[in-house]
Amino acid sequence: MSELYFPSLSAKNNDDDGPNSVSELQGALCGLLCLNAQADRNQWYKSLFEDFSPDDDEILDLTTLFDQTIQSLNSLDFDFQLDIPTDDAPIASRIIALSDWSQGLIYGLGTSGLTDNTELSTDAKEFIADVINISQISGDDVEESNEEEENLEELIEYLRMGLFLIFGELQPVAPADPDMEH
Repeated sequence: MSELYFPSLSAKNNDDDGPNSVSELQGALCGLLCLNAQADRNQWYKSLFEDFSPDDDEILDLTTLFDQTIQSLNSLDFDFQLDIPTDDAPIASRIIALSDWSQGLIYGLGTSGLTDNTELSTDAKEFIADVINISQISGDDVEESNEEEENLEELIEYLRMGLFLIFGELQPVAPADPDMEH
């Protein structure tokens, strides 16, 4: 999980319709960026969450999260990492974070304008349907095992690569300007 810290997301401070975790916040940001890669880096969270009231330190971290995320999504190395607990955390907490991230992605896509009429490939539509299913899983009754660990790693990789698919389809790279080439 990132080093960014958002006290307003803690359960005791979060009694509104804002994000419930950093994972959900990052997922929602990814959804926004898929439809609007030109979003305002200083105010992006306001277009997603009306009731989210970060303090000044959190606003700096929100800008950092935006910068890190857009840079990763535009990276040719596909180095984007989901903001979920590290491998030493219990598997149930990582599954819950994965579900939160998926909920955030669906929320961000929907809030930013994705509709049933948005033109997407069959693969992209299947990915979104899968993300909706993943958003509904819980960490209940999950036992620590190598098999569960491998399943979780495969799911994380699937979400990462699917995000690049969606981002690439909704934010295609503009062709190079021939006048700019030397």
